[in-house]
Order: sequence, then C-alpha cells, then structure tokens
Amino acid sequence: MIKVEAAHIEEVRGIRRLDVNLDRSTYAISGPNGSGKSGVIDAIEFGLTGEIGRLAGRGTRGLSISEHGPHVDMVRFPDAAFVELKVFIPSLNKRATVTRKVSAPHKPKIVPDEPEIRAVFDELAEHPEITLARRDILRFILVEPSKRSEEIQTILKLEEIGQTRAALNSAQNKLANALKSASGQVASSRSILQRHLGSENNAIAELLQSVNQRRTVLGLPSIVDLTPETKVDDGIADPDKVMAFNKSSALRDLDALQEASIGVSDLVVGDSTAILSGIERLERDPSLLSSLQRRVLIEKGLSLVDGPECPLCDHPWPDEEHLLGHLRAKFTKSDDAGALQHTLLRHGAAVGSQVEALLALLRQAHRLAKGEDDIAALEAINNWGKELGSLKSDLGNFDGLIGLKASLTEEWHSVPSNVVDRLASLRRTIEAKPDQTAAVEAQTFLTTAQLRLEDYRASMRAEAAAKRASVVAKIAYEEYCTAMEDELNALYADIQADFSSFYRMLNEGDEANFTAELKPSESRVDLNVNFYDRGLYPPGAYHSEGHQDGMGVCMYLALMKRLFGKDFTVALLDDVVMSVDSDHRRQFCKLLKTHFPDTQFVITTHDRLWAQQMRSDGLVSAKTSLVLYGWSVDTGPLAESSTDVWEEIEAALAKGRADVAAAALRRYLEYVAWVLADDLGARTVFHADGKFELGELMPAVLTRSKELYGKAADAAQSWANEAAKASVGERKAALAQASQASNVEQWAVNPAVHFNAWANFGKKDFLPVVSAFKDLLGTLRCSDCGTWLYVTPRTAPDALRCDCTAINFTLKVKPK
Repeated sequence: MIKVEAAHIEEVRGIRRLDVNLDRSTYAISGPNGSGKSGVIDAIEFGLTGEIGRLAGRGTRGLSISEHGPHVDMVRFPDAAFVELKVFIPSLNKRATVTRKVSAPHKPKIVPDEPEIRAVFDELAEHPEITLARRDILRFILVEPSKRSEEIQTILKLEEIGQTRAALNSAQNKLANALKSASGQVASSRSILQRHLGSENNAIAELLQSVNQRRTVLGLPSIVDLTPETKVDDGIADPDKVMAFNKSSALRDLDALQEASIGVSDLVVGDSTAILSGIERLERDPSLLSSLQRRVLIEKGLSLVDGPECPLCDHPWPDEEHLLGHLRAKFTKSDDAGALQHTLLRHGAAVGSQVEALLALLRQAHRLAKGEDDIAALEAINNWGKELGSLKSDLGNFDGLIGLKASLTEEWHSVPSNVVDRLASLRRTIEAKPDQTAAVEAQTFLTTAQLRLEDYRASMRAEAAAKRASVVAKIAYEEYCTAMEDELNALYADIQADFSSFYRMLNEGDEANFTAELKPSESRVDLNVNFYDRGLYPPGAYHSEGHQDGMGVCMYLALMKRLFGKDFTVALLDDVVMSVDSDHRRQFCKLLKTHFPDTQFVITTHDRLWAQQMRSDGLVSAKTSLVLYGWSVDTGPLAESSTDVWEEIEAALAKGRADVAAAALRRYLEYVAWVLADDLGARTVFHADGKFELGELMPAVLTRSKELYGKAADAAQSWANEAAKASVGERKAALAQASQASNVEQWAVNPAVHFNAWANFGKKDFLPVVSAFKDLLGTLRCSDCGTWLYVTPRTAPDALRCDCTAINFTLKVKPK
C-alpha cells in the first residue's frame, strides 16, 4: 500500500517539532521510557490513518484526538498540530505528500491530489491494525475463543460474516416460531371442524359421510372426492343467506370450551411446574436475573478492561487480574442465567399453545353470543379473552414470563365465575330454541361446515407457506454456515501454518517442532499449541509469558500477511518486541528479513541493547535509527545527533537562556554517559535500582577511556604499528585536553565547577563549558559513521572500535 519516506511532526502529542527520515526502510526508534518514542508512532499513525490508537479502545474513555491529540500547550490551537508525511506508493510507483491537522483529522491535504492516490489513503484509514502496541499483542492469544473469533474477524475485516450468520440464524428462529404458531392454528381449526362434524379424526371418509348425510336430506348429490376447491354447501340456493347457526354444533362448541378449561390443567402441569421452579430459582438468587440483564454490559466491560479500574463504574481493584476474575465470574453466572432463560421460554411456549387453544374455543363462544345479541355474555367473554391474550403475550417473552408466578400458581385456566354464569345463560338460550327441522338443520350444518372448512384450509395454506419459509431459512443458514466453515477452515489453515512457521523461526533451537491448531466454529476460534511434544494445550497453560507474547507477535504477522498479502508494506510496532525473550530477538530480525523483506517496520524500544542488535543483524542501519535521550514538556523529545543538541543549545544561548541550554546539555550528557559506560565497560559503584547519576558515570567513562587508549597504545607499540600508535596518541591527547577543559575530574572536589552550578551561569560563562564537552565527546565517537566507540567482545575485550571500523584499535599486546 504505502511506505514512509519522511515525517515532519509539529505540536502533536508530546512532540513540539521533529523531523524523521525513514527512507522507506525498516526504522528503529530507541530511548528510555518517557523519551517520546510512542509519540512518534502516534504521529505517523495519525498522518497515515487520521486516528491515534492510543486514544481509542480499551481504557480510553474520555480521550479524543481533538482534545488530546495536540501538544498540551496547544490544546486551544489544534490547527498548529499537524503531521506531514512524504510517502511512496509501490502499487502506483508514485510519491505523495499528505498533511493532516488534528483540527481536521479526516480531511487530509494530499499532493498530488489524484483519485488513485486518495483511494490508497482512504483504504489505509480503514486499517488501524497497521499499528501494534504492547497492550494489544495478547488479544489473539489469552482470550476466550468467542472473543478471539471476534478479534481475528475484525482484523481480517470479516465482521460481516458473523453478522450475516447471526441475521440468518435469527431469521431461521423467527420463521421456525412462525411455523409453530401456524401449526397451532391448523390444529385449532381442525379441532373446531371435527367437533362440528362429530368426527374424532381427520379422515376424509368420515367428513364426506357426515356431509353427504345432510346433502341427502336436502336432495343434493353426494360429494365423491374432496378437493381443495370442493364446497360442501354447493347446491344450496343462496348459502350466504342461510343463517350460519346450527343448534347441535353450537352446543358442542360450548361443551368443548367447558371440557378444555377443565382438562388443560393436566396438559400444562409439567410446563407450569418447570416455569414456577425457574421463577423460584431467580427469587432465591436475584443476582441470576440481574446478571442476565447485564450480560451484554459485562461482555462489553471485559473487552474494555485496561488496568485495575473497572471500565463500567471506575471502582478500583487491587490489580487487573482481580477485576478480570470478578467480571469473568459474573459472565459465567450469566451463562447459567442464559440457559435458564432459554428453558423458561421453551416451557412458556408450550403453555402458550394451550392458551391459544382456549382462545380459539372462546372465539366460537363469542360468535354464538354475538349471534344471540347477548351483551352480558359478550362482555364477560371479551374480558376473559383479554386476560388470556395478555397471558399468552407474557408467556412469549422473558420479562413477562417471570412475573407470572401468581397466575400460574392459581388455576388461570378455570373459567371465571361471571363467564360461567353468562355461558350457562347462553346455553339455556340456545337449548330453548326449537329444534331445527331436518332441512334447516342440514342447511345450517353444511354452511357452518363450509365456513370451518375454509378456516381450516386457510390455516393449512398459512402453515404450508410458513413451512416453506422455515425450510428455506434453515437451508440458507446451514448452507451459509457450511460455506463459511469451509472458507474459514481454509483461511485459518493458512494462518495456522504461517503462525507455526513464524513461531518456530522465532524460537529456533528451542521449539523446532512447534505446531498449532486453530479451529474455527460457528462463533468461536479455539487455539491450542504444542508444548515440547507433550501435546496440544491452550497457550496460557504451560508457556511462559515471554513465549505467549512471542505467539501474539507471530499471530499478528500471520494475520497481516493474510489480510494484505503483497500490499503489507508498513507496520508500526510500538515496544512490542520487548515481549520477545532477549535470546530470541536475533531470530526476530531474521523472521522479519526473511518473510517480510518488502515491509517497512517502524519499531520502538527502550532497550538500547536490542536497538544495537537490530543494527548488528542488518535489520536497520545507523541511517535508519533514531535515538531519543530525553523529553520535556517544553522541548518535546530530544534526539541524539552530533549537531541537533548543539544547535538547540546555541539557540537557547542566543536567546539568553543559559538555564535552558544547561538543562539540554545535562540531559544529553546523562544519556551519552549511560551509553558510553555500557559500551566501554566503565566501572561504577553498584546500585540495586540500576539508577546512576551523571556525576558517577561521566568520570568513570573518562577514566575507562584513558585506560583503553593506553592499552591501545601499548598494543600498537608491541605490534610496531606506527600508524595505529600515532592515531591512538592523537585521540589520547585530545581526550586529556578536553577532559581538563571540561573539569569533569574536578566535579567531586570542586563544587564551583560541578554541573549542578550550570543553571546559574550566564551566556559568557557557559559557552566555554559547551565547547569543552563538544570536544570531549568528539574524542569518543567516530566522525565518519557517528557511532560511539565500544569494546568487543564485552567480556575480556580485545578491540576498541566503531561500527564502520574507521576506528579499530586492537587491545591485545603481541605475545613475547
């Protein structure tokens, strides 16, 4: 996609002004903690994508680019905060410059502003995963399988797969429920038809026998075949004018309602008991219900944990592990509640179907009361019908269901006393009607039968349509899941192979037989890894934290390879390599050079030895390395350079700010003394906390430097190497002169010349100090390659040299 040639940063995060020449190459930024390394990563990420990952995601509530992107002194002037990147786009073979302001992060100025170039930046803005921070490397390793699936699908831009699967599953469940409801309607309408016909089963022969018996009375021809178009009242002069009332059928309907209200208790006793048991369980353990209601919130909270403070309520915990344990326990409890919810809804649906059966019978009674214009009966039936309808609705949702304890404990299915009275009165009214003549009875029987047959046919058509929809939804879901599983299995197999290969190279000689198993399923991805040929286990089971972190980096690289392929041209790794064991970092360099030769990695580290190792292994060079030795809110990061620090000091002195110049010189000397003490093997007093003062390190460095130059001169003398002897002599003399001018050796005995007094100097007094230290440090570094001198090997050294070997003095005296 893109490679960065250079970055110019102003007033972004902790940076005041900084230029970085990345030269399209892998680049190392090193320096102590707090020196501004991550600020450089933030700025480059912002320039490329318009986002700063550190200000988004877990643990960043209340943070934003607009408020916290500018330098703290420029919060009110966000226009002053910007990043300018010069980039190269390999796919287009073009260069471009992008300038992005914090005040308008998503409105970059691109030169040249061509559609194809802008498209590259638009695509890059969709990929914040080009930045990997230390806190992110375990999100693929030590997480729940469902969360791992989510993380991997997010980074591979596969979120729509899960969303589509969930939508299809939801549709399948809804249509399956619709089919159940339609089937219930079929059963209900069939029962009503059979009751009218006086038939105990759904046999066509019985139906035709009952119908033809009435048709014979009316002198109508018998019906031989019952087809979907058959009308059982065919031949009646005007069936629509025939009163659709059949006395015997009406009485059977009322008898059925009474019998159903009595018999339903036996049909629902098991389901009702199960529902009541579940409700009582929720009452005994109210936290089950609350944990269920907060399940989604807890899941979100788990993803946001970043430290010992709860992201949901800000409550402080002893440490992050205690907080995670607490949330995971709640989440596990919500799993139990989720299972209970599913059980309650299943039993609720069973009871609801019986309620619907009662409602169907009640609707028949309602028609009879309406036909008799029995207002009192209609009111009583309507009221009970509303109660049953409300009960059915509550049985279909969890919140309503758990409030039905009282209703289910009582005999909700019993006919209310006022309804009993009104139905009895209605029955008496119907019984008092004169028996219908055979002809009238036959006519009303057939017209009523036709109406109920049409209802039955309509319900069957609805059921058939619901079944077709349900079957199609099920097939679509299953086919999608199968196709998704096949594709994901192939995808994860490739990721698994790359992950295993990368990890074996990273741990060459330690876990040469390492294998991994990445198994996707509907909504989870399980990861098991080989532990020294003892079997496959989760990464957190036996591997050390360092190895787990190494797995995280390897998984990230495998995912990036799969996501971008040949377009994986840039990645920002913010202090993540520190997680790789020091013994394996050389292999990490080999991994990047071997498998990602065309990718530009920008790597930050606070470990100077690791920074040197990257250079010695050829991953970066002196030109593609930046060393930051300090930071202040006023200056931003201070970069090691033979010119920058001196220019900064000269600029401060030009403004009459000797105090600022003194502070800059002191910070620089603290860093350089720390580097040289380590490179040269200077002897210092041991400190358990590993902290050393400038007053200890610089004198020790000078003492060791003089000692090494002395040994180099003796060695040159023994080998009769006059050129080396002369060169060492010159450097030794220059060191002695500069040392005397800088007064370093007098710090311990003369407070007037100690560096602590510099802040009180005036410009005139401080200029000689600056000149003396500039000369002093010049005697300890190579003017050609700019590297500080160091001894090699580190134990029992036999040479004093620089990186380019322009300075390479032997310390071994010729044997006599």
